[in-house]
Amino acid sequence: MLSRVLSAIVVISVPVVLLLLNVRLLMNDWFIRLEYARPDFPPDLYGMSREERLSLALTGLRSVTQPPGASILREVRFADGRPAFNEREVRHMQDVYVLQGLAFRVGGILTLLLLGAWLCLWFSPGTRTLAWRSLGWGGWLTLGLVLLLTLGFALAFDTAFTLFHRLFFEGDTWLFLPSDTLIRLYPEKFWFDAALFIGGLTMLEAAVLILVTRGRPVS
Repeated sequence: MLSRVLSAIVVISVPVVLLLLNVRLLMNDWFIRLEYARPDFPPDLYGMSREERLSLALTGLRSVTQPPGASILREVRFADGRPAFNEREVRHMQDVYVLQGLAFRVGGILTLLLLGAWLCLWFSPGTRTLAWRSLGWGGWLTLGLVLLLTLGFALAFDTAFTLFHRLFFEGDTWLFLPSDTLIRLYPEKFWFDAALFIGGLTMLEAAVLILVTRGRPVS
């Protein structure tokens, strides 16, 4: 009975841990710089230069990943001295800051549970095979879930994007005008590319996990 519980912990934790790991990998300067370097990245319709836009986009990233959070955006100005972000945008970015902090704390706990459960199975000769099989099953579960999510974003991006925000944010606090800075810095293509990157990398990792555990000998 205990071995089944430990196996279930491993299987269920794998997709969550892999997804959060790749989200955290993406939440760094390199991805924003890569997107802005693409020749097909949408230009700003209101005339902001690429250099100013990139600088503001990097500041926006820091506002959701580093203390003290989105409050730093209240001090950010455009080149002409106007405030770069309105209060609604600041509040939304603070919500993102809180959400990502909670998500990665949960991810850290799940990672420890995953490792602990797997090691408990592996250290017992009678359940060592189950330890490897559980990782493989977790890989298959990850492939299925991420394939569905990726197809959803690829085929109906607007709907999937809306459902995601309605699930994690209260009311319509995440809705903005096309002229708002957040929309200008992170257009739809940015989020489409991010979703494909996270989904593709997670499926690749899941496939590797399946292949690595497939040939393990039975105890």
